[in-house]
Amino acid sequence: MKKLGAFLVTCFLGLTLTACSSTTAAPQGSAVQPDTGSGSAVIKPEIPEPGSSQGSGSAAENADPNVRTYRDCTITVIGYSLTQDINGDPALRIEYLFENKSKSAASFSTTVIPNAYQDETGTYDEPLAYTTPEKSDAAYSAMLTLIKPGETITCAGYYKLESTELPVYLKVHDLRDSTADALIRTFDIAGLSPETLPAGSAEPE
Repeated sequence: MKKLGAFLVTCFLGLTLTACSSTTAAPQGSAVQPDTGSGSAVIKPEIPEPGSSQGSGSAAENADPNVRTYRDCTITVIGYSLTQDINGDPALRIEYLFENKSKSAASFSTTVIPNAYQDETGTYDEPLAYTTPEKSDAAYSAMLTLIKPGETITCAGYYKLESTELPVYLKVHDLRDSTADALIRTFDIAGLSPETLPAGSAEPE
């Protein structure tokens, strides 16, 4: 009986050793990647260069770099000029065409955020301060004007300049959709005299 028990134990041990030896080790130098259950890779977001335009909406809608179609509106940059603000300081006037594509009344100021930047590196760190025009400007007042769905209106923003030589980088964000790409433009203002560049002549990149 003892011999039979010893025989069975020996067979069991033999089977155990055979099963363990069948496991193959990963070759040296290779990394065994754990299965995360995800087929996507994490990609860092691409930061646009100053003056570039990233698409939002169809390619046809945004073929013109001065135009950006958002969910509730279409913004068109139609001109810019060097001017003065209410304090007599140099300012940049940027003129926009705002089309309301929402289902209710809306204004330029309640739909988009038009920030301008100016520095030597072309980064978007500190936006230029908004300012008030020296003279009465109906387009400036129109930024707060509510218009009906399907209507368009001309608006103008004024930005206090830090320099009349450095370029200005414009970045218009959709206030209602933070995932939408911004309208990005670069304005070379060096050498401009006040009001020498009429509205409607935004220069292409």
